[in-house]
Amino acid sequence: MFSCAGLTVDESQKDLIEVDGKHRGAHIFGHIDSTNLKPFIQNNFDWVTLVAWGHQEEFDSPEVNYHRGDSLRMLRRDSAWIKQIEIAHAAGLKVFVKPHIWIFAPSTGKWRSDIFPIDEESWELWKTSYRKFIFHYARIAERANAEMFCIGTEFTRLTIEKPLFWKKLIKDVRKIYSGKITYAANWYKEYEAITFWDDLDYIGIQAYFPLVKNEHPSAEQIAKGWNKHLRAIESVQKQYNRKVLFTEMGYKSTSDNGIRPWEWLDYSSTGLHTLSYETQANCYKAFFDSVWGKEWFAGVHIWQLRSDFEKNDGYSNLDFTPQGKLAEEVIRVGFILRKIE
Repeated sequence: MFSCAGLTVDESQKDLIEVDGKHRGAHIFGHIDSTNLKPFIQNNFDWVTLVAWGHQEEFDSPEVNYHRGDSLRMLRRDSAWIKQIEIAHAAGLKVFVKPHIWIFAPSTGKWRSDIFPIDEESWELWKTSYRKFIFHYARIAERANAEMFCIGTEFTRLTIEKPLFWKKLIKDVRKIYSGKITYAANWYKEYEAITFWDDLDYIGIQAYFPLVKNEHPSAEQIAKGWNKHLRAIESVQKQYNRKVLFTEMGYKSTSDNGIRPWEWLDYSSTGLHTLSYETQANCYKAFFDSVWGKEWFAGVHIWQLRSDFEKNDGYSNLDFTPQGKLAEEVIRVGFILRKIE
């Protein structure tokens, strides 16, 4: 027997677990192989989330750029993608292919949630380039038999103001890709306003909900913070009759991580953070206590873990990864317990 953050489980029960179908996923960055995937499996993850990056210069740029150009280079890159998916499958893991658009150096401080072309001509150019980007990775996901694909991530303005574009995109992706499809909506003023959830297989939420107003909160305080968000989520879930998937969720190992969970260290409003492994662990404990057991909840894809992780005293100590921290054990044990309840 062992215990962690008030959780106790007998290791011998692991072989008797009845799978509940919930996603136990992690965004994994870095090259994966049969050896470095073992720690993820040991921590009871059964999904790998692989992020395909595209980029544009500004929020109103008329084109999405990704790895195009030399055909031989593209073939090599596509083959590498397929190989990574095959390696994950060989290890017994399912794969979620999740494209993201990145704005590298926005001059106005805007990000992908603000993306919106300035006129009709720019809109036509943008949507053509974005469709090519999505179709490219949908074909890779289909060739490699990835179990799930994401048609987009955090385009708040575009999803609300251009729903017909997304409905057509979903229909066309299904002609290319035969697995499950979702969209990753921002927790803030997006997922509740989307009107095409019933065209998808899951309601996908980037679950960086603010949960407390104080530093160093207890797991109980954080759990209370979930209440109002769960009521809103359940309302959308009932409206569209789709299970809810947290396409992304994560917590920094800082004392204030429950106040603004979405805030990256690089873009912090204060620039000052106090290391707190306990607060990070409490956030995950509260998630398991408050959210995981809901019948409508389909699972989580945690942000972020690395295949080449090495414990050190630098940036990663404060950053989102739970690896080598108290939260790692809370996640491992939480996944087990929720399987046998």
